Amino acid sequence: MTSLNLIQLNYASGGYNLLARVIINDKPALLLVDTSSPTTMIDNDHLQKFVTQTELKRSSRKNLAPGSPSIYSYVASIERMEIGSVIISNYKASSTDLSALNRSLRGMGNPQIDGLLGCDLLRHCKATINFEKRCLELGALEEPTEPLKNEVIE
Repeated sequence: MTSLNLIQLNYASGGYNLLARVIINDKPALLLVDTSSPTTMIDNDHLQKFVTQTELKRSSRKNLAPGSPSIYSYVASIERMEIGSVIISNYKASSTDLSALNRSLRGMGNPQIDGLLGCDLLRHCKATINFEKRCLELGALEEPTEPLKNEVIE
């Protein structure tokens, strides 16, 4: 189990968001911990910091990111992502336009984010968020053993 200290964003309105410092292909990144995002996403404008243009692939899946003007996302191969001591190899990350979110964050005196840390990785690392301590606790990465199904599970 690894424990990762999180950064609390500045919200005069009383909102609450946390950022995680991660390493993507040996480069530091700030990801917004986003339990409403089904997948981990990298901002289109920041993606070039981590991968080369030739690694981008157009995805036919519609993008559902709130506030995003783009209806398509891209998929990039990330050779290595480090979240605390958890190492994720050969991860396929989606990318989307987070420019509206970054403008909003900057307007409140917060840093820009490179992307969203979504439920796919949070679930597979058995993540627990301790809001009082602003800490993300992660277990070892466990890849799904069964193929994903398009269904609602109660």
